[in-house]
Amino acid sequence: MLDLAVAVLESRTPESMWHLVGQEILEVFHATTTIFVDLRWRQKTGHSEGWAPEWVGRTPIAELVGRRMRQGHPLFRYTASGERRPATVNEVCDRADWLRSDCYHEAYEIYGTTRQMALPLPATGEVIRGFIMGRPGKNFTRRETALAGLIQPLLRSVDIHVREMRRLRRPSEGEGQLSQPERTAHDLGITPRELTVLNVLAEGLTAAAIARRLGISVRTVHAHLDRVYRKLGTRDRLAAVLLAKDLGLIRHPDDSV
Repeated sequence: MLDLAVAVLESRTPESMWHLVGQEILEVFHATTTIFVDLRWRQKTGHSEGWAPEWVGRTPIAELVGRRMRQGHPLFRYTASGERRPATVNEVCDRADWLRSDCYHEAYEIYGTTRQMALPLPATGEVIRGFIMGRPGKNFTRRETALAGLIQPLLRSVDIHVREMRRLRRPSEGEGQLSQPERTAHDLGITPRELTVLNVLAEGLTAAAIARRLGISVRTVHAHLDRVYRKLGTRDRLAAVLLAKDLGLIRHPDDSV
């Protein structure tokens, strides 16, 4: 997982970051399928993508996930209720009901999977975010669900980093040009990674907390902040955050990407 953290930090595109995470989850949990979902449970809408084996990427994942929401997949219901602990299907519903469900039969027919586990990410309301893993044969063990819980902080950090990169990369409406924050950051010489650190700093976190959030060392956090202070012409965190807000570089907590 440390290798994964390094690979994510070195990646330059949000899409490749989630691809790295998906591939690593497949290997760590001996899964045959991994699907990332970002869904609105009440509206039955959202986004999804999947990884390996190669043919999974060629299946109509969005269509299948939409059908799972309409069918009331037990892991979707579990996550939509606000639960964030990793859990298997067997833990959240009756095994006999699961084996009789359309969700089970379709997953088996298309992917050959008989066991599934959810690894949720933080979300608000009835939003479902996280990974659904599947494999045939042996069920996911308590040790594996415990491991999933241990790597959740890393995945949360990746999620925050991906959101920030997508926000910075988002074009202005109609023009296909850089957004105002992108132009401002570019003009000041602030890199996307430095801007991510600056946004987390604005939440009031200490350097140690920022390091844990982003999966980097405290020393690296201080190095990023020193460069940000220099580029903004400030000397401390308060002045840097206030100026960054005036410049439009600090995202609002409710901003979506």
